[in-house]
Amino acid sequence: MTKAEIYQEIRNGAPMYYGEAPELLEALEELENQELLEDLDALYQEWSSLPKLYCTDDENELKHIEECEALFSFLTEAIFNHGDPSVIPHLLKYVPSDDDDKDSVFMEDYSSEQICNGICSARYFGESYIPVLLSCIHELVPRAMGAARWFFYSMLYDNFENFLNNQPLVKNLRMVQKDLFKEILQSCIQEITEKFQKSKKEANIKSIKSSQEDLERIERVHQEFLKICEQ
Repeated sequence: MTKAEIYQEIRNGAPMYYGEAPELLEALEELENQELLEDLDALYQEWSSLPKLYCTDDENELKHIEECEALFSFLTEAIFNHGDPSVIPHLLKYVPSDDDDKDSVFMEDYSSEQICNGICSARYFGESYIPVLLSCIHELVPRAMGAARWFFYSMLYDNFENFLNNQPLVKNLRMVQKDLFKEILQSCIQEITEKFQKSKKEANIKSIKSSQEDLERIERVHQEFLKICEQ
């Protein structure tokens, strides 16, 4: 099956996601990441040329959007399954903005969650995603602070739960763009502090414990970051 035939099969099957046709996903995984990334760029441009989902009732346009969503699902999953974290900087441009009206493409949750969850997934990349993501996470500021916080929380969790011996988040803080990473860090501290105060007010013991643990972990990272800033 040629690449064009694979893509046409996905279009014909839309709406669907990669798990519904594993044989097509496996066929795409035979391609190199560079080719998949180029095709993903072309797909995003195609998707951008269409009206946003909530701005059209035209059946042909809606079908075309479904085709783009399906191809996006297959292409990103094939890229992630290669397990090469060097793709992460290239993929950040597809992360939706906090104000998604400013984006050329409107993504439903199943598309935005796939790209965001994949970028910070230890299942795909192990701990090696962390230094790469640290080196480029500043590109999301201020456009997508919500996603930047999500990525930081993922790195924080993996650092202290899955990779405690190596602590890749703490060890690779030198990779960050200091001023913009500081904004992300402060935003996370503020968000968790507000959550902690709300939990105390509601006497939610489980949430209090979780928020307190997050604050302690963030503070450890914060202190290491301050040491780097002083050098």
